[in-house]
Amino acid sequence: MDRDTRELEEVVKALKTEEQVESYLVCHGEEKEITYFYQYLHQIAEAKKIPMSQVVARSRVNRNYVYNITGGVKRNPGRDKIIALCFGACMNYEETNKALEIGGHCRLNPKSERDVRIAVAINTGAFDVGKLNDLLTEKHLQPLHI
Repeated sequence: MDRDTRELEEVVKALKTEEQVESYLVCHGEEKEITYFYQYLHQIAEAKKIPMSQVVARSRVNRNYVYNITGGVKRNPGRDKIIALCFGACMNYEETNKALEIGGHCRLNPKSERDVRIAVAINTGAFDVGKLNDLLTEKHLQPLHI
């Protein structure tokens, strides 16, 4: 058994809730053809049973802009908009990094204070973009440009 399979087995051993299972399957299950961020966003929102209207409201990204993204019109949103939409969809750390990669952007960088603070907000379930931006500003870091 290779190292990746052993690591995944450890993750599976820790799964306890239906939400954890759904999240795992979205990240590691049999892959559907996902080419664009908006496809992944729909997949996650559907798996978590979060209506797109709620994702939009939580993200604080302009509603019309988001609907251009989710409708496939705007296929390459910026990194900050993707992060905000990941917050709106309550994506965990792995899901957010996958969303960034699909969107053509770099993953959250553990060497960047800004990205570490974003990761901590994700890990603690603090999916409030406004509070995150307040914290980033307070720490003299660039807030999410949404």
